[in-house]
Amino acid sequence: MKNLKKTLKALPLSQRGKKRYVLFEIFAEKPLSATQVEKAVVQKFAELFGSKGLAEQKLQFIGFYGLKNQGILKCSLEKCEEVKAGLLFLKSISGIQCIPSIVSVSGSVKKLKELSESKRVQNL
Repeated sequence: MKNLKKTLKALPLSQRGKKRYVLFEIFAEKPLSATQVEKAVVQKFAELFGSKGLAEQKLQFIGFYGLKNQGILKCSLEKCEEVKAGLLFLKSISGIQCIPSIVSVSGSVKKLKELSESKRVQNL
């Protein structure tokens, strides 16, 4: 019993697979919360792609900024186009009509946050 491993070793970076971050914006009648958006996105993706598709996409909700109605999703490089298409299928979130828009795709969150800030400054 003493020789059993307590934890599993993490995969090396070279074997984890490449990822992409998708910055999206939602035009809605009312401000939305992060939990509402996350729940709606996961529900729509499960409906469209099923649990196997969801697992292959390695979808992870990074954050949603309610004041700007912008959010960031993390996904695998191979399934990035599916994720972008799936986001555009959102029609309503918690009964609130919405129109999603893909702003940009990047390999790092930092670049997307900079882009998001620069767009906000230009819009003022």
